[in-house]
Parts: sequence; C-alpha cells; structure tokens
Amino acid sequence: MIYFIFSQVNNVSFGKISPEQFLSRIKSGNCIICPALGEDDAVLKLNKKYLVIHSDPITESGLDSGFLSVVVACNDVNMKGTACKWVLTTVLLSREDNLNNIIDGINEACSLIGCNVVGGHTEVVDINRDIVVTTALGETDKIMEINSVKDGDYVVLIGDIGIEGSWILATQFQSLLRSKGVSDEVIEAAKAFKKELIVQSKALAISRLVKFMHDTTDGGLLQALFELAKRSNMTVSIREDSIPLRREVHEVTAALNIDPLKFISSGAFIAITDNPKEILSKVNGYIIGKLVKGEPIVKTEKRIINDNVKEELARIENSYNGWWKR
Repeated sequence: MIYFIFSQVNNVSFGKISPEQFLSRIKSGNCIICPALGEDDAVLKLNKKYLVIHSDPITESGLDSGFLSVVVACNDVNMKGTACKWVLTTVLLSREDNLNNIIDGINEACSLIGCNVVGGHTEVVDINRDIVVTTALGETDKIMEINSVKDGDYVVLIGDIGIEGSWILATQFQSLLRSKGVSDEVIEAAKAFKKELIVQSKALAISRLVKFMHDTTDGGLLQALFELAKRSNMTVSIREDSIPLRREVHEVTAALNIDPLKFISSGAFIAITDNPKEILSKVNGYIIGKLVKGEPIVKTEKRIINDNVKEELARIENSYNGWWKR
C-alpha cells in the first residue's frame, strides 16, 4: 500500500489515501499476510497451498490501461515469489468505443505473462478517462515474509527504474517531450519499454534466493524503500550513486525536472538477501545498500526520507494536463 497525491482541483485532493488514515478501521483477518504498509499482497492459506492476491487500478495511463493494469497487478503477485495465474478485470469506460483497445491490451498482457481472465465487470460511467482495476491471483507452497530479514541484509535493485514513467510520457506526452528538447530517437526508444514492465521471469528466477521482495511502482524507488523501512522497522541505507539510469530515462527526467528516484517504476523491484552475488548470477541488478538497525527511514548520502513520497508522474500530469494524449 502506498500514498501520494495526484493533484488538487477546487481544494479536492486526488490519489491514494495514506493507509494510516484507515487501516485500523478495516475489518481484516483470517489471512496469513494481511493489509499493511509495504506489503504488496494478501496471502491466504488454502489446504496445502497459499493463495496470493493483489488488486490495483490504473488511473494514470490512458492509451494502454488494459495492458498496464494486468501487468502491474501480476507484478505485485510475483513479489511473493509466485506466478500470476488468474486475473479479474473491472473496466470502467468513459466511452464504449474504447473497450476493444482495452480488451486487446488485457489479452496481450495475459499472453505474455501466462495468466487468464476468470471474471470481472464492464460498464460505461461518467468519468473523463477509462479506469481498469485488476485483481491478480497466484498460488504457492511457500510464503515470503518480512520477519526473515535482518540487520546487514543487502538491498538489491532488479531492473531499471523509471522505465514505466518514461514509457507513459513517450506514448502520451510526445509533443511535450519534443517541446523540451527530447529527440524522436529517445521517444521511440522509450516507447519500446512496454514489455520490460513485466517482472515475472526475473522474480521467479530468484524467489528461492531472497528473503523479501517489493515493487517500485507509484512513488518510485524511494517510496518502495520507505515502505521497506516501515515494514521491517529498520533503516534502509542507500547509495544513490549506485543506482544507474537508462539513457532514455535520464533524458526524459532531466527534460521535465523529474526526480528519477520518485518516478513510477514498474519493471523494477527491490530484493532483500544476505547473498547478493547468487542473485546477480541469475538476473541483472545492482547492490544499492543495506538494512541496518535504526529508526524506520531511508538514508542516502544526499537525503533522508521519513515520510511517504509524492509521485512525480502525477505532478507532470497535473502541470501539463493540456498536453495529455487521450
């Protein structure tokens, strides 16, 4: 669970609500892993197996919301070391003409991931852009819990940060990027990030070698690290200069004055381990820091993060809403 504000219009804030405001009021229970800050999934015990469940809406991508909705939800299920097998999709349409494109995106994502749609709901409602909500499910015989992490464990970044945000901007804000001096070559390269947003093969390749995994979507890497700090009740000590950026991500974020560490980053995730070399022999990644005893904050050589991070893509969408390609 995460928190950020999309924008403010007429003194109304849009975006996810801080879980501290409502978690204590929810009737939660009968789960092995229940709702908590820093947990990507609920885990239920069913006979000899565990059922892993995650639900997420897509509210920031207009052109490929069906594809992204399935990918983002399945990525979260993968964070428990299990394949995504089933999805349920709720499609809320701004106009019926958009349905075919959304279904095509859902089918494309399911084909790439290897999951199937088993239910959902579809209707046209009074909204400005389509919203797709996907609930993803998987099953496993082993669960991954935060209580296995300890002082001195390594934080490993798998994948590259900022590719999701760069892909969204390249597909929906092309004119804005060009006006800021981003070349067509970079824009076209960023559009090709789409399939890299899927993390299942990487997560499954290292699932037996790690203690905990957490994705880096809304709020980017810094939000994911802050949630890790809160969930583990330890300090996450990170070297920012150990975090590389793809050329396209660097150029897009520099052009729009975006902090890449706060940029929405499906396609990347963090893994906690006491043996990073073994992980890095399986997948490409970077050792970016450690867990250490201390207060639950993120500490880098440049800053301290002790609260939820505001998502950079939301700021861009609000500031440059007239440029958005629907």
